[in-house]
Amino acid sequence: MRQLFFLFIILFFSFVAYGQDSSKWDYPLKPGTERWQNFKSMDAMYQACQIPDDVLNQLDTESLVDICLRFPAKPLFILFNTPQQAFMEYYMNFNGIRELFLRKDAGMCLLNKYASMTIADFNSLWPLHRQGQFISEYKFIEAILSQPQVIASLDENGRKELLRETIRKIDEKLSMRDLFSGFSLEINLWVAGKILYSENR
Repeated sequence: MRQLFFLFIILFFSFVAYGQDSSKWDYPLKPGTERWQNFKSMDAMYQACQIPDDVLNQLDTESLVDICLRFPAKPLFILFNTPQQAFMEYYMNFNGIRELFLRKDAGMCLLNKYASMTIADFNSLWPLHRQGQFISEYKFIEAILSQPQVIASLDENGRKELLRETIRKIDEKLSMRDLFSGFSLEINLWVAGKILYSENR
């Protein structure tokens, strides 16, 4: 009986440790590394970014949101005619975002992350590539927030809060017109339109 008890304790703490490790999972390859530069195709790049199934199944939604937003091969919106086309490229090639859309609390976790973002964090002394990354982070999460699966996962209060937050972001962007182009503002209007459409269906 005593041996069974100690075995249970060992297994319990092993499980807890595994769960903690999975929540801290990070991409093994990132831009700027030699191996990343040696990729011969986008397919190979996407394949290297997949989250292992055993880790994916253990991630809580908040951690999964963080990992999805840190995706190394973010879609280049400028290469697509619409933000939706850019998003679909990401969705079709990354198992993390497909798993996120199965989570009932995906919308709230994304909304909380979006609400925590502020343009006041922008630093004009950053190098140009970092400034570009900052702008891209907004486009990226806003493209995700506009998806029907995300909006449907929010209750009425959540949808209202997302609409208020989207309007706040528009005001912030308008205060820095030299940084945020009309295309960036267009994505906010797109999010607002999708929310209003869902309310009037």
